[in-house]
Amino acid sequence: MKPSLHAASRSRVFYLGADQGLLTDLSPLIEPKGLELTAVASPTDLVRLVRRTPPAVLLLDMAQLPGARALEDFVSALFKGISPCPAIICIAGKEPDDQTMERRLAVMRAGARSYVPRPVSAVRLARRVMRMCGLIDAERYRILVMESDQTQAELISSLLASAGMEALVLEDPMQVLEVMQGFRPNLVLMGLEMPSATGTEMTSIIRDQDEFFGIPILFLSAETDLDRQLQVLKAGGDGFIPTPIDSHQLIGSVEQRIRMSRWLQDRLVLVNRREIANGLLPRHVFMAHLDRTVAAGSRDHDGLGLLVIELDEPHQLRDALGLGGAEQLLRRLEARLSDAMTPEESATRLDDFRYALLARRNSKVRLEELARKLCRRLAELGVEESPGDETKAVKTAVSIGIGLFAPPAGDAITLVSRGEKAVAGARRAGGDQLRVWTPVVTPDGTPEAEALLTRLVKTALAQRGLLLLFQPLIPLESGELEVYEAQLRLRTLDGEQIPPADFLPVAKRSGLMPEVDRWVLERALEVLDDRCQQNPRLRLLIHQRLDTLTATDWLPWFRERINGRELSEPFPMIQLQMRDLRKNILKARPVMERLRDYGLQLSVANVGGTVEEVRLLARLGVTMARLSFRTIARTEQGQLVDIIERLREQGVSVVAAGIEDSDALTRVWSRRPDFVQGNYLGLPGSELSFDFGRLSNAF
Repeated sequence: MKPSLHAASRSRVFYLGADQGLLTDLSPLIEPKGLELTAVASPTDLVRLVRRTPPAVLLLDMAQLPGARALEDFVSALFKGISPCPAIICIAGKEPDDQTMERRLAVMRAGARSYVPRPVSAVRLARRVMRMCGLIDAERYRILVMESDQTQAELISSLLASAGMEALVLEDPMQVLEVMQGFRPNLVLMGLEMPSATGTEMTSIIRDQDEFFGIPILFLSAETDLDRQLQVLKAGGDGFIPTPIDSHQLIGSVEQRIRMSRWLQDRLVLVNRREIANGLLPRHVFMAHLDRTVAAGSRDHDGLGLLVIELDEPHQLRDALGLGGAEQLLRRLEARLSDAMTPEESATRLDDFRYALLARRNSKVRLEELARKLCRRLAELGVEESPGDETKAVKTAVSIGIGLFAPPAGDAITLVSRGEKAVAGARRAGGDQLRVWTPVVTPDGTPEAEALLTRLVKTALAQRGLLLLFQPLIPLESGELEVYEAQLRLRTLDGEQIPPADFLPVAKRSGLMPEVDRWVLERALEVLDDRCQQNPRLRLLIHQRLDTLTATDWLPWFRERINGRELSEPFPMIQLQMRDLRKNILKARPVMERLRDYGLQLSVANVGGTVEEVRLLARLGVTMARLSFRTIARTEQGQLVDIIERLREQGVSVVAAGIEDSDALTRVWSRRPDFVQGNYLGLPGSELSFDFGRLSNAF
């Protein structure tokens, strides 16, 4: 069985080389961070050790393997079947050729992540190792310590300094604002009781300052009374560090809170930032807001709608005005769009010549009146001229489609597709007008709706009308892989997208799920075949039903698809449901063994985390478990940590999904799953373009 995503120990660092001085200097720099440095005497010993426990990072002295070709062959054999491949840092040999750009390039092509020339700086090497192990460079952190017990305050300062942080002890809490202005701390540690003020009072004062509102505050206390803790947290505290102080817990809590705070502040900046002076939101921020609005399921949705606004004949306008003139015209369009909006409404630029406006009016009639008004006002853009404006007098017109919230859309992507379908109808009718979306089918459970949905699924299967969207699974530690979950949509011939909750139950009742599952798997194979050459870190997680995989003709079908495309690994990760496994364990075991033999890793969704479930997943060789929403939301914190650790002990990576807002992220953060996922972190999209590097650095 292949090692799982979680199998490479995040704390082990192997060194193959003979420089004892480097080992002596490096050990005290990384071991306080929880890393274990192991010296290996020979390549043979390294192979034996890696097979038993893969490291997170391998330090490889090139003197042990002269020549890049020898390195490439050695690395390929050493890490065969291990996923993800440990990070390799090569240390240059002592020959002149080892310092050349050609040698660097050859080493990188052989699979190394970093190449360190001589003489080797142990400090710089330690930073690279820690970064590749997912640890933050702690020397950037400034910690303000406010504690009445000066002995304890000095102890804390010493412990933080030993981890590379800068700590300042403040004896007089009445000077806190003045000191924070000058010191600019990343985090505040304070006691609950101080001579002149309480921790609660000081927290309220700090939180009242806009510039310090987002700085995390942790309390040093032996307080165990939950009501007392809650009172302090309501004042704006972020958590407690129990006393007496444990050094590992202190440093771990401080680093985690700062990383989380920086990322959340980044999200809040994005949410509140206006991309242009006219008041339009950045597209991704608007889409996240739209998704939350859809999820909220407002009862008063008659006057709630998404207006998709598209310039008619945009390319002719650009040819007539030139790029500069066209952008000036669009800026005027944006200004008029903003003028028509109420404070509760928002808009964005979808692409070059299309806009979206989330409108809230009293009724559907008022929505249509708004659309007509915009048609008139935006048609006048081309005849306005002002001093210094290069825009020529041209005729402009717009088509507007109104996407409605009823019946429930499920997500922002579906709602946008409704608006796009309506605007396409307005454009086909000649433009310069509006159209209101009407559903192809209302999934109300009637025989007529059931029959129509069945026909739509059959048509989609025959004419590639199904669509995969991709949502990222974001690692809380920097990882080697970029994992996306493939989510299915039904796309009608006129472009409308129907969410899976509306059509998959019908497909199941109609006996079409085996065909749907095979379409999903085949499409995933196409994507991986097309993308993995450019991005070997890419992995896709796809949903399949156990009944589909246990069909007698499934394995020959799958083998034919692989051979026909001459595909090699990686293959998609197959995700099954925990409920199906429990009910059909005798059918599941041989199927999952065959999947593993073919190199497919296995994931299971809606895991509750009971002891019996964990044992079952271990026996079946599962590599990833997605915790159920109920488990995440209702399990006590200590129990949830135990569940995650039990799964990890069996080599199973843990995913906490359903992260729809900052509160949900905060709730799961301290439990430290391997991955988090949700629309708050990244919406599903048709492109595999999520910036994992930015988020991993923030985390």
